[in-house]
Amino acid sequence: MTSARGPSQTERAHALGSRLRQLRRAAKLTQRQVAEQVPMSAANLSRIENGEQGPPSDEAIEQLARVLEADPADLLALIGRAPLPASTDTLLREIRQLRAEVRDGFAHMHAAIQKRR
Repeated sequence: MTSARGPSQTERAHALGSRLRQLRRAAKLTQRQVAEQVPMSAANLSRIENGEQGPPSDEAIEQLARVLEADPADLLALIGRAPLPASTDTLLREIRQLRAEVRDGFAHMHAAIQKRR
C-alpha cells in the first residue's frame, strides 16, 4: 500500500518504530505489556513500531520513553521534534528570564544613548 505521507515523514516514522521495537525487545517486554502501561492498544503500538502510521503525540512518546527507560529527547529527535520543557513552570521561568534579559538590554541601550547626549 502506498503511503500518503512524504518520504521524510515516512522515514521518521520507520526510524521511531524501529527504535521503539529495539528498546521494547531489550527490556524483554511484549507489545501488550508496553501498551498497557502507556496506555494505548497493542495494535496501535504495532502500527507505530512498523512505521504504518505517523509518529504519536509528544505525550505518548514521553510515556513510551518512560516505560522503555529511554530518553524522550532522543525519541523526539528521531521524528524531528524538539522536546518540550519539563513543565509549565519551567516554561514560565524561561519566559520570565528572557523578559528580564530583554528589559535589561533596553535599559543598557537607554543608558548608552543618554551618555552620548
